[in-house]
Amino acid sequence: MNIKIDDAFCEKLLLQASESPRKRSHFNLHSDLNEPVQRLCIALKRGSYVRPHHHPKSNKWEMMLAIRGAVSLMIFDQEGKVLEKLVLSPGESVNGIEMKPNTWHTVMPLTDDTVILEVKEGPFTATKDSDFASWAPLEGDDTVVEFLSWAEGANPGDIFTAD
Repeated sequence: MNIKIDDAFCEKLLLQASESPRKRSHFNLHSDLNEPVQRLCIALKRGSYVRPHHHPKSNKWEMMLAIRGAVSLMIFDQEGKVLEKLVLSPGESVNGIEMKPNTWHTVMPLTDDTVILEVKEGPFTATKDSDFASWAPLEGDDTVVEFLSWAEGANPGDIFTAD
């Protein structure tokens, strides 16, 4: 069956995200975790925290495309210094990016109705603790709100330090 990524699809995914404690939800477009190309749509509500991470395997490039709303994509060096900060949004100057393997990054929704398409090489590999940035708060940590506030105003060259 063909899957349409239309308004109804996005609305359903956004409703699931609004009901999730993590303020996000996803839908796999691929039918099997062993497929050579992994494709998924992710709905994010404002305040969702995606801990900075990387995909260290040499074949784990990642493409991200904004379908609805706007998302801030931050790229870091391995010590946590912001290298680049982009806004991805449909119809704007940048609506997508393909990142090389081993790129430290995070996304933050800038609108309450953000949906992105993520594509990466398969098969699926589970994220290990070492794939997450040691300099960023754990999901659920008290400093997540502080990190999100910092990230909102951060610029290239800035480094997060929890107080």
